[in-house]
This record gives sequence, structure tokens and C-alpha cells, in this order.
Amino acid sequence: MNFIDDYSHETHNIMYISQSILTKEVEDLYEYNLIGCTCEAKCERSKCSCIERSGTFYVYNDVKDKRSYSICEKDMERPTYECNDSCKCTEMCGNRLAQFGPREFLRVQNCKKVDKGNFICEYAGEIITEAEALKRYKTNGEMNYIFCINERFGDTVSKTFIDPTFYGNIGRYINHSCDPNCKLYVIRINDTVPILAIFANEDINENNEITYDYGDAENNLEAADKDKRKICHCNSTKCRKFLPFDISLA
Repeated sequence: MNFIDDYSHETHNIMYISQSILTKEVEDLYEYNLIGCTCEAKCERSKCSCIERSGTFYVYNDVKDKRSYSICEKDMERPTYECNDSCKCTEMCGNRLAQFGPREFLRVQNCKKVDKGNFICEYAGEIITEAEALKRYKTNGEMNYIFCINERFGDTVSKTFIDPTFYGNIGRYINHSCDPNCKLYVIRINDTVPILAIFANEDINENNEITYDYGDAENNLEAADKDKRKICHCNSTKCRKFLPFDISLA
């Protein structure tokens, strides 16, 4: 896998990481070495076992041009699986994208045009326990970057907490909007550790800000807790007035 991430933080108290890292407390929660497909070259939707079990698939104009890839939804009750190191297919098989690293030319500045469905970057950080997330939220308060992934597998709800406060990548700088131009997808590659991937939800013109919705967590807190809500400044016509707030961290 040819993962490339040439970007870095200018903030000295943050360690730049290219992919999320597991803290020791969560290492036993995931299954490693997922079974790969047996495709001989390119992967086709009707034949590739990775695409078959995946909730999304990629379409592209040129299998070798990562910028031409767009994500399409198939069954959002399922996670997304890219081909992995155990697969028999080639590196550019048509079902590998997020694993190659962030989109080229991505900087904390005015950006180039991005087409609908294009991959932006991963939201990378430390993967921590819910108890640690609560502890960090109460300690850090105003500067809270913790993202909670909620996944449902049958009757079971799985939560994954990603915190880029101290270790993170360029994804931590993308702002919230109640009417965003990007969407989040949960992707798995070599193991069951979730990768939080950001894709364009519409065409994003040059020099427009990249945004996504930080979540649909409860905003209607009891009156005594309203001081914990943060005002939203997205200025969209669909603005919900306050940033998403997870009451489990209150």
C-alpha cells in the first residue's frame, strides 16, 4: 500500500500523524488481518468479495487516476471495505482510494475545485475509550475535537472515539456546517479499525471552504446545561444555531 501524506502542522504542540493510532486501552477491541478478495487484476462489483460486503463502491474514469474516483452509496447499513494487503488484486484495482492518503493540493488555504464524490482526507487522531473521551472532554473543555462514530450491527451499537487534539492530521482543520459540502464515511481496509473518511457531497468550487456536519447529537439540553452549548457560525440557511453536542459527554 503506497500511503502518501506530505502535509504537516504548523502548530508545535500537535504531533502530525498520517493515520489514526490506537491507544493501548482499545487494542483488543478490533479484529486484525481481514480476509481479502481473490480478484486477479481489477475488482468488479459482481465478483469482488470486498465490494460485495461493502456499503459503497467507487466509480472512476481512469483506474490509475485517484482524482477521477467518486464514491457511490449501496447500503449505508454496512461499513465500507476497501481491498487490502491480503487481496490478490493489483494495487490500482478500483477498490482502493482512502488508503493512498489525502487528496493532492489539500492545504489550510484556498483550495482547487473538487468534484462531487471525490475523496478529501481521513479524520485521523488517537482512538480512545469512551471513559478517556469523557475525561478529556472535561479536561480540555473549550478545545474539543473528539469525534464519536456510532455504528449499528444488528441490535449492537458500536462507538469509536477519535481524538486529534494531540495527534492529528489535516482533517482536524475542517470546519462544521449545518449545510455541509462534504459527508463522512466509515471505511475498513486491513482490519476492523474504522477509518473516518471525508468525501465531497457536492461539487466544491475553487476557493470555497470544505465543511462537514460534526454530527446530529442532541442539542436540546436541559436549561441548566445550556451554557455548555457552543454557538454555530456556519451562516447557512439551515443553521441549527448551536454546534452538535453529545449529551453522553456532559
